[in-house]
Amino acid sequence: MRTTFGVSIVAAASMCLLASMAAAQFPPITDPNKDEAKCETGAGKALTKFVGSKSKCGSKCVAAARKTSGPYGGCFSPYADPVTQACIYDALKGAASKARASIVKACAVDCPECYTSQDPNLCTTGDPLVSNSDSQTNLFGPLIYCLENGGNTPTSVQAKCEDGTVKALVKFIGLKSKCYQKCNQNMLKGKIAPNSCDPPSPSDPATNACIFDPLKGAEAKTAAAIDKVCANVAGAVPPCYGTGLDSGQEWVNLAEGAIDGNIPNIACGG
Repeated sequence: MRTTFGVSIVAAASMCLLASMAAAQFPPITDPNKDEAKCETGAGKALTKFVGSKSKCGSKCVAAARKTSGPYGGCFSPYADPVTQACIYDALKGAASKARASIVKACAVDCPECYTSQDPNLCTTGDPLVSNSDSQTNLFGPLIYCLENGGNTPTSVQAKCEDGTVKALVKFIGLKSKCYQKCNQNMLKGKIAPNSCDPPSPSDPATNACIFDPLKGAEAKTAAAIDKVCANVAGAVPPCYGTGLDSGQEWVNLAEGAIDGNIPNIACGG
């Protein structure tokens, strides 16, 4: 019994050692350190939330203007509609101000060197991360709500297509951001090789599948959600989408370019 018990202890210890070796196969990354990584993760979450909040401000403006068949101009940058302007830019409660405050809070302990190289005051202001995201999202509003941007009121199915495209793309940003956040966390812990999370096609298999799996990936889910309310519904696709944005995958490709361009600025440590 004693011998068996001793063998069991050795076996258990060996299994624990093998498990720990499997969990951390690569040297843990020290730059960014724990606090810098927390800053980068917080910035990513803040920007994702900002895009979602800002889209709701614009969509609410468009929905209200549809009831009177316009005008729609105040719903797009520079947001002449006072309610929409405040919803996005109010100094205390605006979506942009909240995003900046979240970044400052997340980066209060330690600011990554790659952030200060972008702007010496990034960790105390949240810019240019927030201002860049703001500028990029300003471009998407007129594209998605292209009928209203041209002064026209959509039919009910066209309105559902436009609204559904906005919601799907906002959700896509969140899904893809989570794929990269998990990848970067695993890389910092030494579970996957350095540089495994680099866009546009991360070499880490799990992250690649998280984004590109043809059934369960963020891309496929988003394209299917858009097609469900647009391409698969007769007369739903606004004619101003043309042939370049008349499918869910084409919208995904457009949004993906903007996301991939921002990731190196957000998760820049290492």
